[in-house]
Amino acid sequence: MKVIDLQINLMNRQSKWPLIKDEQLYAELTKHFKSPPIGLNKSEEEMVQELRDYEIKGTILGGGWKVLGWNDLGEIKARNDYIGDLQRKYSDAYFGFWVGIDPDWGHRGLQELERCIKDLGSYGIAVGGSLTGVPANDKAWYPYYDLCSSAGVPVKIWVGILAIKGKVPLWTENPIPYVDDVALKFPDLKIICAHHPWPFDQEMAAVLIHHPNVYNEQHGTSPKYFSEAFKREINSRIQDKIMFGSEYPQLGYEMLFKAWEAQGYKPEVLEKIYRGNAQRVLGLEI
Repeated sequence: MKVIDLQINLMNRQSKWPLIKDEQLYAELTKHFKSPPIGLNKSEEEMVQELRDYEIKGTILGGGWKVLGWNDLGEIKARNDYIGDLQRKYSDAYFGFWVGIDPDWGHRGLQELERCIKDLGSYGIAVGGSLTGVPANDKAWYPYYDLCSSAGVPVKIWVGILAIKGKVPLWTENPIPYVDDVALKFPDLKIICAHHPWPFDQEMAAVLIHHPNVYNEQHGTSPKYFSEAFKREINSRIQDKIMFGSEYPQLGYEMLFKAWEAQGYKPEVLEKIYRGNAQRVLGLEI
């Protein structure tokens, strides 16, 4: 295993429970990523085989936000069960998933998160402030953070610009104050920020430097688009805080690896990004 991928999406239409249920949104995002149809039409086995070929082991985005078309909690539970089965069936390719759920499900949502952690081997809540309309520092998320902290599992908080353009706000995705507040309020909670954080990349670097419990995986953007200032920080002060995330199958591994390796990062920094940091933070023996 050479690479740990912290963001794999079940986008393919061969999947029983694809990430995006809303067909119009699915079409828009496919166009945005210029996703090749062959990648999105792969079977479960074909996706897993590609992970094996590239020596990748990864986590899946589970659950289901309402903005993606998931408005029935029973269906969200069924999707989580399906993903739990996938990671058991293909344990050489998958090792966990993140539970995306809107906070307005209230106690029922909290119960589902607890079930996923205890029974399905998931990680913590996936917090999309923009995707749910509830910023990460809103008290509606606090019970979820408390649960994850007590269970010893990390959470994911989305940062930076989203592929869903013009449909959701951007202001909720700024690490300052939204991640900064959560890190301060829950110092024992491991927070992995999801996405490359542009246009808030300098704010993200500051939060990574300031808070020992905050990290950032870079899915959704080719590294060739990172600012020079952020690249310098990756090569120096935040090299122990950056992790690899893809957005597979929308973004392909060959393209991403070539882009990462063309930016002038030190070999030891790339090793940390590809594998070392995630192994250390998640306590992985893989």
